[in-house]
Amino acid sequence: METKSNPLFFVKIIDGKLILWDYRAHAQYEVSPSHIQRILDISRGSEITDSALDREIAASRVLADDDRDFAAWGWDCLSRIFHIGTQVVLEEGASLPSDDSYEGYVAYCTSIADKVPEVKYERKGDPIDLPPANRDFHATRLLVDALLERKTSRSFIADPISLQTVADAMYWTFGTVHGDKREDMLEAGIRPVGYRRTSPSGGSLHPSEAYLVALHITGLRRGIYHYRASKHQLTLVTEQINGETLGQLLCAQMFARNLAFGVFITCRFDKMWWKYPHSRAYRVALLDVGCLAQTFQLVVTGLGLNSWITGYFLDREINRLLGVDEINESVLFFLGAGSGRNTAFAPELLTAIEKQRSVV
Repeated sequence: METKSNPLFFVKIIDGKLILWDYRAHAQYEVSPSHIQRILDISRGSEITDSALDREIAASRVLADDDRDFAAWGWDCLSRIFHIGTQVVLEEGASLPSDDSYEGYVAYCTSIADKVPEVKYERKGDPIDLPPANRDFHATRLLVDALLERKTSRSFIADPISLQTVADAMYWTFGTVHGDKREDMLEAGIRPVGYRRTSPSGGSLHPSEAYLVALHITGLRRGIYHYRASKHQLTLVTEQINGETLGQLLCAQMFARNLAFGVFITCRFDKMWWKYPHSRAYRVALLDVGCLAQTFQLVVTGLGLNSWITGYFLDREINRLLGVDEINESVLFFLGAGSGRNTAFAPELLTAIEKQRSVV
């Protein structure tokens, strides 16, 4: 067996046991310190012998070579573990699947039907009714106009916008625009789970939750609110937010201080685990956020606002501010909107460039 000096596995302590996790093959093994030492020796060039220990290691193929050149991988090992470990693997020697397996899928769904989590997520607090969403996007009436006018903006003016505008942005991005129940599933004789938004979502589960960061909104006091998608309502989470704090939480992207509003998108992982136990579902959670981000930008462009999005922020500090259980729910993205100059260049960036020019 040809072996690798940089094999595709890691070792983790779980319940006091050494577990070797072969993330390429999605296999786990309980190992001893002797296994670890022998694997280390072999990876350094020691020949595989006919000993029981070496035969066991060889049979597991955890040291088998791989035809990919990971020396060219541009990120660290953590990203490589995610990249490889979340792939769907075709077993060695297996043929490509040709059966759509719907019978198996239906049987699987039936087997987990008693484990469906609460889909309609509502944070505690007095609900604030938002104005009914308006269909009239006065700034752009054609999708092509919104596509052409959408542009990342980093220069905002702290002008207040109406609560109606915010209600429109939240509803058309995160609202249950097709109702809070899958009527099409009912008609097909399937137990309805989840709901539909204007963006697609894996399994129609929509695990993404929206937390409105209100900074300059007429008729709504400053604070962070959870958006109750099924009822088009807000519940106050905290008032401990302002433009300066927001910029700091976004890793000192201080131009965010002048946003009219923003949205922290979290993922409720527990809405996915019951149906999709494989870690590949984390990819789906990220794609879910990506779809929502693009919808949000087109919607706010249609409402005459500038938009900006970022995935660069202090995760744990934001999770604490939102008061979420970090195991079941965590922030994944931030969306911002407001009035200002339609330019991708932050004023702070232009100032820094000007200073550099003066030095040169």
